[in-house]
Amino acid sequence: MRCRVSTFAVLYLLCGAAALPAAEVRYDDVIYLDEWKQSLLHLKTLYRTPIDSSRDPRSVLAYLAQGEVVEVVGLGETQHYVAARIATGAARGWVDAQALEAPPAGLLTKLRARREKAQAHRELIERHEVTVTMTRAEVQASLGKPDRISRVRTREATQEQWFYIVYKYRPYYMQSYDSNGQLQQVVSYRREPAGHKVITFQNDEVVVIAEEQEGNARPPSAMAVPPTRAVN
Repeated sequence: MRCRVSTFAVLYLLCGAAALPAAEVRYDDVIYLDEWKQSLLHLKTLYRTPIDSSRDPRSVLAYLAQGEVVEVVGLGETQHYVAARIATGAARGWVDAQALEAPPAGLLTKLRARREKAQAHRELIERHEVTVTMTRAEVQASLGKPDRISRVRTREATQEQWFYIVYKYRPYYMQSYDSNGQLQQVVSYRREPAGHKVITFQNDEVVVIAEEQEGNARPPSAMAVPPTRAVN
C-alpha cells in the first residue's frame, strides 16, 4: 500500500502527556476531502470507539464517546481519518468506519470517480494531450497558455474557446550539383503553422476539441542551384 507525506495537515502523535506535531502521512487508498475542495463533513459516533494515531488499531490516542461529533478529513474503506477533541486538545486520527454515521449517499462514489478522472487526466498531461471534461487548469498544464481566446454565446450558456497554433514540418527540396557535376536533391524540413487546435469550454470543462486547417498552406518549394565553378 502506497503512502505519501502531506504538508497541509498535522498528525498528532501522543508522547507522554504531550501531542507532538509531525508530517502527516497520506495514503493513496483514502480520499482526503480537502484535496477535492469538498465542504466540511461532520459525523457522529454511533458508540464509544477508540481514535488511533495510525492505522494500527493498537495505537490508541483516546476514546470518543457515543454521539460525539468529529470532522472527517479522509474517507477510507474500513477506517476514516478524522479530527476530534480529546483530553490533550485537538487531534487527528483513525476511527473504524462502522463506528461513525454513514456519509451522505453517493459521496464516496462521486469522489472516487473524480479521483479516477483526475488520474487519467494527469497521464494525458504528461503526454501533452487533452480530452473532454478537462478543466482550464489541466489544459494549460498540458498545452501551455493559448495563443488566442474568444467567447461564443449559445442558447444554453457562454462558451469560451482557446486557440492553439498547430505546427507541422514541411519538406523543402533543393537541387544542387556535387563535386562531380552530378545533379542531386537535398530535403530539409521547416516548422510552419498548419492550423489551430480549438478547445471549447463550458462551465470550466472541455466540451469540444476540434482542429482548423490553414486555408493558404504553402506547397513544398523546390530550388535549383547551379554547379560551383572554380575560378582560375
